[in-house]
Amino acid sequence: MISSLTSAKVIICVGSGGVGKTTVASAIAFQAAEEGKKVLVLTVDPAKRLKTTMGLSDTEDMVQIKHPSLTGELWAAVIDNKKTFDDFVRRAAAKAGGNVDRILKNRLYIQLSTTLSGSQEFTAVEKLYSVYESQKFDLIVLDTPPAQHAIDFLVAPQKLSELFNDNIAKWFREPGTKGVGIFTRLVQTGTKQVMKALENLTGSEFIGELADFFRDVEKWQTRLEERTSAVHRLLVGEQSHFVLVTSFDEAKLHEAEQFSKEIRKGGYRLSAVIINRAYPSGLRMNVTPGLDLQFSAKSSTDLERAYMKTQNYYRDRDQIFEKFFIRMGREAQVLRLPELESDVSDLGGVEKMARELKA
Repeated sequence: MISSLTSAKVIICVGSGGVGKTTVASAIAFQAAEEGKKVLVLTVDPAKRLKTTMGLSDTEDMVQIKHPSLTGELWAAVIDNKKTFDDFVRRAAAKAGGNVDRILKNRLYIQLSTTLSGSQEFTAVEKLYSVYESQKFDLIVLDTPPAQHAIDFLVAPQKLSELFNDNIAKWFREPGTKGVGIFTRLVQTGTKQVMKALENLTGSEFIGELADFFRDVEKWQTRLEERTSAVHRLLVGEQSHFVLVTSFDEAKLHEAEQFSKEIRKGGYRLSAVIINRAYPSGLRMNVTPGLDLQFSAKSSTDLERAYMKTQNYYRDRDQIFEKFFIRMGREAQVLRLPELESDVSDLGGVEKMARELKA
């Protein structure tokens, strides 16, 4: 296994969309299971072919992956965002004596738990924490939700929690709760036209559901804040390690450097940076900077010219990597992975990627 991750109980693979996080997360989990560990890889949005090959369903039921080289156990699950969110609310609201069914049927809640920005990230870490609490696995690998910017994963759960902050929710409560609702305030100030306009835009039923929702939120917002804090403690703890996955172009490498600063600023442990698709699989690249082309030119002038062009291209890329390695190598282990000959769409491809992680 990657040397910087041997002590990990939780590994969080982060990075912007399209860099191969799911494949890398699966390969890390596969490698750990080869070494005898009981491992769970949690994924949010796996490639369709990979999901089919590994036997994953659209629910979060865990599936054990069988392979002859595994001496431990490899389990995988696709996180069902809606179900995970619902389960959390059931536990939180029931504990606080809230009306769980009314919350789950509320249209605002349904929108929030499925499409609101931050809901995927919250359910990802909520599921991670629930599994970690169960102590059923030696290692949990989380493939984080796809995002345009990797930093979204770190800030989204906190933003979601702040949405239910008491200072916001109290404005929507009706009389009889801790504060006077915004609707009463509007009526008392003679602005019934505003209410009429809102009803025309959203429907009077939705206005009522909005009030119901924020009144019910009062009963489980404390639990949400407690859970968010507990998840944060897990992610900054010694048992949790972040793996930053990027790809080989200067824009992505720059983004990776910026994100690494945010990881460290937040108190998280960045243990490895993996540059995926850094070179063709037929080319051998050293872990540390250094180029070793594994093909030779023949007497043909055209072939020799192509060879020299390829050599110069990858020598230039190696210089880019060397600068990146110098800057990042002090903070984390830096590895390069090849562009495999075909897309990883089955367990065999995951195994090949795991072999590359060992190289």
